[in-house]
Amino acid sequence: MSSDSRLSSDSRLSSDSRLSSDSRLSSGDSGRSGGAPPGGRRRGLLWLAGFVALLGGLALVLARGPSLNPVGYAPAPAFSLPTLSGGTMTLAGLGAGDVVLRFGSVACGDCAPDWAALARWQAQAGAGVQLAAVEVGQPADEVASRLQGQVPGVPVLIDASGAVAQAYGVTSLPAFAFIDRAGRLLEVAPVVTHGAIWTDSTWGFHLAQLLRADAENAAAPRSSAVR
Repeated sequence: MSSDSRLSSDSRLSSDSRLSSDSRLSSGDSGRSGGAPPGGRRRGLLWLAGFVALLGGLALVLARGPSLNPVGYAPAPAFSLPTLSGGTMTLAGLGAGDVVLRFGSVACGDCAPDWAALARWQAQAGAGVQLAAVEVGQPADEVASRLQGQVPGVPVLIDASGAVAQAYGVTSLPAFAFIDRAGRLLEVAPVVTHGAIWTDSTWGFHLAQLLRADAENAAAPRSSAVR
């Protein structure tokens, strides 16, 4: 074979080798760019599932209304407070059923709408639940003056020193404390949550929680009550 023929053959082989190598490289690159590695896809799917679950939980909380502030079902602190009418009221004196204490103050702007709602909510709750308004930080004469002749539909108790509110763990006004038939303090719930004040449906949700606790604790002996 002449030297020209060998050169021509070598050139073709070199060209074919480069083409074959380029094809393999191109094939490998397209395989890598065609999708994430299996591990990366799994991590992405797990992250997406977790995010969806978080959104679902948030939607459930928002649908229910203000979140609860459970206090571990501790016995409700006993108390004896003067009433607006001049008498004295104890926790036991509010009855053997469920008790809901509304902690507020006539000096609190967010507390004012409660007065119109308390009698309505008492009617909705029925005879087995007793609401009482606990006025915090003001003497009886100041509370009476601020009410301007308005007659509350529930007992009004005067916690002028704020000691009872402190014993119940109240950190903002207004707030409601829910006590079941067994004398357990189920929750202390602020009325103003994320700028929203309670509505009838919010009250209904918390009342339902209280009644459900009664049903679950129906077999509890009354001797365990603190009232």
